[in-house]
Amino acid sequence: MHDGALLLVGVGGIGCRWAKKAHSDLENAADLLLVDSDSSSFEEYPNASTIHIGPNEVNHGIMPELSASWTSEFAHVFSKMFERAELVLISTVLGGGVGGGASIWIAEQARSSGALVVTISGLPFEDQVSRMRWARLSRPRLESASHATIGISLSSLAQRSMKRGISWEDGGGWVSSLIGGIIRTQARMGVINLDLMDLRTILAQAGRSTVLVGEGMAVDADRIFRSAFDAPLERIDIANAAACLLHIEGGSAVSLRDFDHIAESFTKGLHENCNVIYGASIDREMAGEVRVIAVLSGL
Repeated sequence: MHDGALLLVGVGGIGCRWAKKAHSDLENAADLLLVDSDSSSFEEYPNASTIHIGPNEVNHGIMPELSASWTSEFAHVFSKMFERAELVLISTVLGGGVGGGASIWIAEQARSSGALVVTISGLPFEDQVSRMRWARLSRPRLESASHATIGISLSSLAQRSMKRGISWEDGGGWVSSLIGGIIRTQARMGVINLDLMDLRTILAQAGRSTVLVGEGMAVDADRIFRSAFDAPLERIDIANAAACLLHIEGGSAVSLRDFDHIAESFTKGLHENCNVIYGASIDREMAGEVRVIAVLSGL
């Protein structure tokens, strides 16, 4: 890793799957680290650094505290990676096991190193009572360790993924967009640029954070706006968000006027005192299409 690197960390089985899928679409914009007690999570993806925690052949039924202890045994390895990273983005699933323990320890270490830490955490299916109980215990600690924690309901994700014909275990296409959107705000030079300080400004607000992703044609800004609110995230009232970082990607056919119109559509529903930071970049492969990533905080 080089200084100022963007580091994507997959923790646990599903967290690793989400991270690998997102990383495959990022064109080397970020380094990838996979952490799990099950070595099968590292298969068929040679582009990642990997850390196998715990003894061999222990794949299921791990207490969160135990996975955190196993992870801490590699503190020297994590320290070397985190000292060079400006942004650490963690993908995991809460509810016990590796995700519920190791992800918290990793977030704490990354934050103490000075990196900006954003965690995307899956929340158990609604009928998984015991896992939901573990998630409720783990989530406050993860939120405290991270600058921002974005919760995703697995029940909602599975329902929407089925409609799209994409496996929820691979994120249904949604998780890759979320991860890719956050990383692209930092990795791409744009016509209106955002930097890490912009992201820090947004995430410094007290309260929870969330990310919305919308896609569509530049000529239909309102439809892009509606598609963003159809994302499989937790239902959080965004009207009183204290801050919003808005990043818009479009093809070469998209004009600055189009960018401004889309930005206006996304911000008109926010409180008049909401601090909005806006950036835009060109992706020539998108033609007349547009992708919008809105990071909202202070919810």
